[in-house]
Formats: sequence, C-alpha cells, structure tokens
Amino acid sequence: MNYKFVLVDTTTGKDVAEWILPPPVTVGRCSTTEVTLGDVSISRRHCQFFLDPYGSLVVRDLASKNGIYVDERRVDKAVVIPGTEVRIGKVTMRVELTDEEMDSGPEPADILDLDETQPMKIIEIDPEFS
Repeated sequence: MNYKFVLVDTTTGKDVAEWILPPPVTVGRCSTTEVTLGDVSISRRHCQFFLDPYGSLVVRDLASKNGIYVDERRVDKAVVIPGTEVRIGKVTMRVELTDEEMDSGPEPADILDLDETQPMKIIEIDPEFS
C-alpha cells in the first residue's frame, strides 16, 4: 500500500491534483518539497507527513504561519487516518491509501561532458530589478 495525497477544491468538492509518494512527504511553496503548492497561504516548508514508530501516518506543522487543521481543529501534530482531510493554509488535502504505483521522480538531469566547451548563456538583468 502507498499513500495518495489529493488536493481538493473545497468549493466544488472535486480532486484537483494527486501525488503518490512514500513518507516522509514535506508540503510547502518551496520547489524542494515533495508536494509544492503555489498558494500564498502556504509557508515555504509548511508541514510534513511521516510514519511514527507504530506505522501510523502523522502530520506535523513545521512552524508555518497559517498552521494545519485536522477535523477543523488547529494542531501541531496529529495522526492521519485514510480519508482524513488536512487543511494546509487555505488549501485542503485528503490522504488516502492506494494500490497505485508511486510517482516517479523528476527526469534525470543531463550530464555534461566536462571535456567539451559549453557555450556561455548571458542573462540580461533589468536595471530596475536591482
């Protein structure tokens, strides 16, 4: 069994996106998290789902600004059973068990031949930006 993390549109009740990942799974706005959500109510590293020593899935707040809510109660840490909805900032995520295959990771990066000269890319920076 694997865990499926489902992003839910609370106005329509429809599933928007899903991730099948092994715990630990960190959720946040930062691109280095396993589940990256681009909502301003979410901290860069907002919360983490992990397995406790007894095999239960637990969600914990990572000192986020807007907190996490399980069963409409703000919590620092809580056991999450399949079907539970966790509100992360203003976003709702449902956790399920599934037999589906886990998501594959990102495509491997191209390996450059260090014996070859690579062209340099020059990026123009707007003077008003700095």
